[in-house]
Amino acid sequence: MDSRESMLEQMLSRVGDLGFRRRIVRLMECLDIKETDTVLDCGCGEGFYSMIISELYGPDLTAFDFNAELLEKAADWIEGKKRVKFLNGDLTKGLPFEANSFDKIVFTEVLEHLDEDAPTMKEIFRVLKPGGIVGLTVPNASYPLFWDPPNWIRGHLGLGHFNPKNTVTGGVWSYDHKRLYRHGEIKRLAEETGFNVMEMESVTHYCVPFNYLILRLGKLFYTSIPASLSTAETMEKFEWRKEAPKSRFDLIMTVFKLFKWVDSGNDRLRGVDKSSVSVLLKLEKPTS
Repeated sequence: MDSRESMLEQMLSRVGDLGFRRRIVRLMECLDIKETDTVLDCGCGEGFYSMIISELYGPDLTAFDFNAELLEKAADWIEGKKRVKFLNGDLTKGLPFEANSFDKIVFTEVLEHLDEDAPTMKEIFRVLKPGGIVGLTVPNASYPLFWDPPNWIRGHLGLGHFNPKNTVTGGVWSYDHKRLYRHGEIKRLAEETGFNVMEMESVTHYCVPFNYLILRLGKLFYTSIPASLSTAETMEKFEWRKEAPKSRFDLIMTVFKLFKWVDSGNDRLRGVDKSSVSVLLKLEKPTS
């Protein structure tokens, strides 16, 4: 393991959502970011991808998001990085950049929140340089039963999903997901926009039962219910620089190890044969 891989492993040490963790690793592999690149993190949220990119590669990076509050948090986490810009704007009204501005674009778990996805894909295409690469992920409509059993069962019975405004029972539809994508749908959208699809794969098939619900309740535990500082920091992915608290029996870390053991089955996955939590695409803008 080289120094950069070791650093990434350390940065991911407190990421409890192993589907998210796996997306990060695969996206970084697909993008192959260089220090000389100009990079856009489009829909950066709290800025975890931006933090990883700035720490590991140090390119000229623009972190862009509609949510000004989340963007402010991102700026706090990445404070002091001279080559990082934070920009607030509405993606649906167009990106405030010249055509052919970026070598690499991170565009992960964003399209499903938009009323119309095609115009935004055209904007991503426009601001990417010819020969540039987009790392794109979207939630998979063919997700594993264990990830969200209630919505999986309802969907297969033709009953539709639970109310997405309920972040517990809403499951994969929570956080205002307008749609989930099948492999063919997202591939067709990318190709119709003009991209070459270099790679496409399922990300995270193997997971523990009620994985989504466990993660959601875990987050509620340390954000809404009083918990010790050490417990909260153990579950906070941005606190990776701090040494993990020591204890003879740490329930959180024991559960996390179980999750990692189950997730290790995904190391063998490539292609799109199995159901998965996310679909990942490596897209290239043609040079001519």
